[in-house]
Amino acid sequence: MHLEEYEYKKDIEKVLSTDDDESSSGGKKKKVGTDFWVEVFLEAEEKWISADVVKGQVHCVSELHSRASHPVSYILAWNNNFSLKDITARYSPHWNTVTRKLRVDSAWWNQTLKPFLGVKTSRDKQEDEDLARQQLDKPLPTTISEYKNHPLYALERHLLKFEAIYPPDSVTLGFVRKEPVYARECVHTLHSREIWVKHAKVVKPGQQPYKIVKARPKYDKLSGNFITDLPLELFGNWQIQDYVPPTAENGVVPRNAFGNVELFKQCMLPKKTVHLQLPGLNKIARKLQIDCAPAVVGFDFHCGGCHPTFDGYVVCEEFKDTLIAAWEEDQAETAKREQEKCDKRVYGNWRKLIKGLLIRERLKARYDFGNTSNSATGKGKGKSKAPKMASKNRRMGSDNESDSD
Repeated sequence: MHLEEYEYKKDIEKVLSTDDDESSSGGKKKKVGTDFWVEVFLEAEEKWISADVVKGQVHCVSELHSRASHPVSYILAWNNNFSLKDITARYSPHWNTVTRKLRVDSAWWNQTLKPFLGVKTSRDKQEDEDLARQQLDKPLPTTISEYKNHPLYALERHLLKFEAIYPPDSVTLGFVRKEPVYARECVHTLHSREIWVKHAKVVKPGQQPYKIVKARPKYDKLSGNFITDLPLELFGNWQIQDYVPPTAENGVVPRNAFGNVELFKQCMLPKKTVHLQLPGLNKIARKLQIDCAPAVVGFDFHCGGCHPTFDGYVVCEEFKDTLIAAWEEDQAETAKREQEKCDKRVYGNWRKLIKGLLIRERLKARYDFGNTSNSATGKGKGKSKAPKMASKNRRMGSDNESDSD
């Protein structure tokens, strides 16, 4: 390519790019920031130091952030060992308020960066601690909106339905518009008694609900209507204790009011019982007159309601071997019956087929049914009958003529 042609094309590209920038920014040329710089680890200070090789500056964290392309949502460091690290918290002055809301879901982002992360060393751990300490040293946010979903601070107005501040006399970190600011560690998630049971926890005796809210509408089968505005008692993790499963006695499995065993976690299995995940075990136990209860392992929401999910059965441990042997014997007999049923159907089909073939052969031998060879060669009884009928008709015609004469 000649030099004149190259310069001409560069001028055309420059004009086109200028027009695009002016059209996109409303007539103003878009400013391109400095999005690349260097970090150097100083052994004397034991920390990373930012350096701008273009401007010739060091220790210029705020200057680099101001000269970068805004909004600054992600700042990644490329290490010498070809690994990546997210260091946005070091440069963003509003990391926990503005910048964090501009980013994607943190769980997805961490999972995406996981293949590119290097082996975590003591230097990396010290760096993370230093970044966390810098966030704590920053002053409190000055607006109400910045406290919403803040990872360090919380306001009582932003608490969700199942959240509460504990202890109630928690130390306030400051005030914003005469409203106390609490640490995020003081915000706890509350649950009802039923939800705590699913976590293998029960409320301690004599505990008062820490918070009462309105429950979800409940469908009443008798009236056919939804009951609303029912109170729901909530309890915190300081009001619960571990679930102690009951003990099976006299061969009877302890169950709830619905006749099931709540087995949301394996530690909830009643003592002196076993959990057998064998289909149809309840029928075998009923025949042997052994107590057996279905195990509820969870709940599923479908068809507009909540329905329990069953998985196996709970029986007393002294009947375990007896039930397993009887179940295996029943499975063998069931498989045998299924095979006999299949064989009977196969033999019946063959019998129908053979009978049909025999009937076809008898019809063919008696009425020459299905003989295609004669029709192809033009010979057979069918062809000889036609002339006979024609001659008979001619003979009848001649007799009529003679009578008329």
